[in-house]
Amino acid sequence: MNRNDSEAVLSLHRTFRPHRRTGRGFLTGTVFLDAALLFTAFVLATSPFVQKPGIVLNLPEASQVDGIRFNDMVLSITRTGLFFFNDELLNPADLGPVLSTALQKNPDAALILEADRLTPQSTVITIYDAAILAGFHRVFIATQNAESVSP
Repeated sequence: MNRNDSEAVLSLHRTFRPHRRTGRGFLTGTVFLDAALLFTAFVLATSPFVQKPGIVLNLPEASQVDGIRFNDMVLSITRTGLFFFNDELLNPADLGPVLSTALQKNPDAALILEADRLTPQSTVITIYDAAILAGFHRVFIATQNAESVSP
């Protein structure tokens, strides 16, 4: 490249000078987008709405089914008689103290009993009584909508 060629390139550069710089905004936006995606993935991974496999219940059917609040506590009783309180295995002998301790941590919470359809009614009533003695003012029995059950 000779001297005349370099002068021609410089004169073109002076004549066609860009008014905007590209690339600055894109990189800043990418950083915020990455942070937002990581935050979303973290929230979804730690969300209590993610169902945990392992507890299989065949709930009784009812025509009216309501949802639960976010801070309500769940006590599940399987067909084989295993107790799970907030997805942790529970010894039936420790039911009263565990419920009392949980209620002290969250006094506004309700207790939802998820009992399998084949669980004896006497077991459900015993748990209901233990919850009332522990201090729960609201105890609900979980059911499934009769319309959503496949034949």
